Amino acid sequence: MKKDLQYLKKLFSRPFHAKRAGGQTNRNYIVAVGRKKFFVRLPWESHVMDRRAEGRNILALSRNKKIRCIVPKYYLYVLSRKNILNPKGKTSYDLPDGTMMVEYLWGKEFPASFFQQKRYQRALAKTLYLFHTSGVRFSNSYNPFRDEIKKYRMEAFRRPVQKLLDKKTIAQLQTLETQAHRCLLSSKRGVSTHNDVILQNFLLGKKGTTYLLDFEYAGLNTKGGIFYDLGYPLRDSFFNPPQISKKTFERFLIEADAVYKKKLDRNQIYWSVIAALLVGIWWGVLRFFDAPKREQPYFSRYVQRGVKGLLALAAELKKKES
Repeated sequence: MKKDLQYLKKLFSRPFHAKRAGGQTNRNYIVAVGRKKFFVRLPWESHVMDRRAEGRNILALSRNKKIRCIVPKYYLYVLSRKNILNPKGKTSYDLPDGTMMVEYLWGKEFPASFFQQKRYQRALAKTLYLFHTSGVRFSNSYNPFRDEIKKYRMEAFRRPVQKLLDKKTIAQLQTLETQAHRCLLSSKRGVSTHNDVILQNFLLGKKGTTYLLDFEYAGLNTKGGIFYDLGYPLRDSFFNPPQISKKTFERFLIEADAVYKKKLDRNQIYWSVIAALLVGIWWGVLRFFDAPKREQPYFSRYVQRGVKGLLALAAELKKKES
């Protein structure tokens, strides 16, 4: 916290009040300066993230008129000490690459209990549909197997991973990784997707607007496409209870069918959930070893919940296909 305050002082010349916000991947703050509030993200300093690609994607989002109603206004994104959102600016920022400041939006988080209600399922589907059809074109391709699963797994194996996963479980994870890679359709062109559609990345505004936040993992998805986004809420509930039931998730997909005006491919959606669960498991293993000791029990539970959910869902898919 002390180091973060030093960073914030480099951003704000006037007196400010900073309050820690939620989030597991980065250090997030709500900063009040006079009567104005901003959301500031200080990045988790890890080489597994491509901050230059993220910066180019933030530029693409900020220039797209169709999605201005569902994303916050971006004020600052630091790369090589410069604010890339103000290329003519001469200010140099002694801050980590990926430091970001955006408009603070008044609203409330999207709780799992809301996901059970039809009107909120429809609102979430409409927000994703608007984003997917906006024409925003990200600069980087995104493949969950290449860009996250493999990357996190290889990093995890540099640690004593057997503290969390036994040999049998590791073998099961790698088998399911191969199966999911084979089952998910590939696309050379890719489609712009968020790739981290957890409910915490949605914000319910005062007038019924549902905002989409945090595009850290966004890119042109070449393995799963929009189905990867649509399956993500179910994936996340395995890690962070209360768990969304399959019945509730299927009702959400019916609402999404209506919004997208087509029957969405359930097989692709559920194999996308498998891939996303693998992402979360290996990410959780990596975070376990990088986190302070007081936080390690949380990440241990996180990983075990993910493994349990993954194996149960894989068994269901196998049974359905047989």
